[in-house]
Amino acid sequence: MKRFATLLTFLALALPAFAQGQLDPLPADQRFDAPVEFSTGASGESLPVMLNALARSVGLTAVTDDVPPVTIVYDIGDPKPFRQVWNIVLTLNDLDYVLLENDVVVVGTPASVARLRAPAAGGEVAAAGDELEQRFYRVNGDPDQVVEILQRAVRGLDVEALPGVQSIMVVGTAAEHDRVRGLLDQFDTAAEQVQLEQRTYFLSNAVASDLANVLQSTGVLGNGDEATRLEDFTVVAEPRTNSLIVTGSASVQARLSQLIPQLDQARQQVNVQVRIQEVAHSVTYDLGLDLTGGFGQMAASILDTGLSFVFDASSIVSSFNIGAILDALETQGLSRRVDDGNITVLDNQTGTIQSGGTIFISIPGSAENIEREIPYGVQLEITPRVANDGSVTLGIVARVEDVLSTTNDPSFLNLSTRAVSSTINLAPGQTALLGGLMQNQFTMTKRRVPVLGAIPIIGELFGSTVSEDETTDLLLIVTAQVID
Repeated sequence: MKRFATLLTFLALALPAFAQGQLDPLPADQRFDAPVEFSTGASGESLPVMLNALARSVGLTAVTDDVPPVTIVYDIGDPKPFRQVWNIVLTLNDLDYVLLENDVVVVGTPASVARLRAPAAGGEVAAAGDELEQRFYRVNGDPDQVVEILQRAVRGLDVEALPGVQSIMVVGTAAEHDRVRGLLDQFDTAAEQVQLEQRTYFLSNAVASDLANVLQSTGVLGNGDEATRLEDFTVVAEPRTNSLIVTGSASVQARLSQLIPQLDQARQQVNVQVRIQEVAHSVTYDLGLDLTGGFGQMAASILDTGLSFVFDASSIVSSFNIGAILDALETQGLSRRVDDGNITVLDNQTGTIQSGGTIFISIPGSAENIEREIPYGVQLEITPRVANDGSVTLGIVARVEDVLSTTNDPSFLNLSTRAVSSTINLAPGQTALLGGLMQNQFTMTKRRVPVLGAIPIIGELFGSTVSEDETTDLLLIVTAQVID
């Protein structure tokens, strides 16, 4: 694009006759006598842009497709009449114009404007007495595509697209214009305007921001063949009142008024009872419970005496109840209740239980001390999910950590950790038994007669040594009940 810079100062517009003698005069319209300003910055402005701005100042729509894209630098000083400024700018840039219907003005080179003024040579031969008439039609679709359709439908039609003003120019007889109008009415109708509505939906259970994200990611709303794309509505979450502000058509609102109550359901609650029991390994064999088959995982079988893996804790299986058995073992010192937790959790939420404490350790560092918190005792993490059939799927993570001993180094601890993690499915009221976590503990006790037991070599004769090897199993008894 060539850059053309012209510095023009109109102090008094001394040559109006020269400026007006080259062009056809504008019609006698008061708006063309209104004073206008016309100036560019020091760096100049595009000539087509300035012509469009000048035309718009008096309500004209300019078509400047044939105007050279040069840069001009103009300054007319005080406002001057539009017709005077218009004629001077066009004359100095060797341009011409033609004023058409609907306040459309086409600006271009004299040759291009002359072709526009001349009647079309081609096209269908007009009948005797029929005159060719030039008309402009504003279209809704792409002007180039509209021209292509009209040329296919009316053979020999002289039609030209005017994209800058979203219009087409047709030169033809009255009959041809009637044909063009009929075709435009058929295929170039404006898109139907959808009336948007705004409604507020107050939520009782769901979180507004979460539900808004769900609705915005659904993709399509609708039933059967009638579907509405997501772009046709907007959803805004209002956290203070926990509500949704939806803007969309009536059909979208009707669909959402059914969908939102379905998603705004109250979540069920699940009561989970977890009992952690430490039982002597010899006792589990006496009971017929083989908890070693899983080897570090949840035991897959409970043998021989009739106990099934999942059983009803309220019924008598093979004439005994596991809860009563464990209670009896506690009284005999053969079992120890590590923890007995009871927690109520919302559906698909996670609840935690910690029974124990926390050890705080400060480890010296180069810049600052590193603080660590180490929990010990029993830690339970439970996540229930209620299915449509009423069954409960439980995600369970259980850890039992004991401090075995301490050292002189405060940053070092000797911990014993036993953990189990599993996902099980239970009917309401059923109980599951998880096991397979074994712990071996070796204890040696020496007793000596005072003084005599300390004599070398023969001191062993005056004392006794008792060694005990104890193996225990860690059992988890889990019961889930849905609370209505």
